Amino acid sequence: MRKIVYTNLVGEDKEKRDFCIRETVERDDCIAKIERRCKYFVRDRVYLDDPQDMANLKALKNNQDSWKRKHFHILRSHDSDTGQDRLICKVAGTLYAIVGHYIFCIAFVHSFKIDLEAAPLDKKAN
Repeated sequence: MRKIVYTNLVGEDKEKRDFCIRETVERDDCIAKIERRCKYFVRDRVYLDDPQDMANLKALKNNQDSWKRKHFHILRSHDSDTGQDRLICKVAGTLYAIVGHYIFCIAFVHSFKIDLEAAPLDKKAN
């Protein structure tokens, strides 16, 4: 059996977006729960008189010290008692978009989570 749930979480703040896809896969004696999530935040916006002037983009990029580099993390855990495995991968950083006369600095966090566990005993018997 395979079940997919897609969510697009949009609140009143138009400068934040949260997209999530959750999938549950049951195969043999294992249940896999997979979640892909993308979060975007507009951190800064600069108006350009001339969109061809890239000096403003360089100034905007230099002001974002903590978000200059991409951050990549992997976490893996195993619980011997329950037989549950978990893998989490996260990437965070910034990207820049030019729309009309504006340059947007957009921070992002992408995550990928996998939870593996044994199927309950009552499902194994069927």
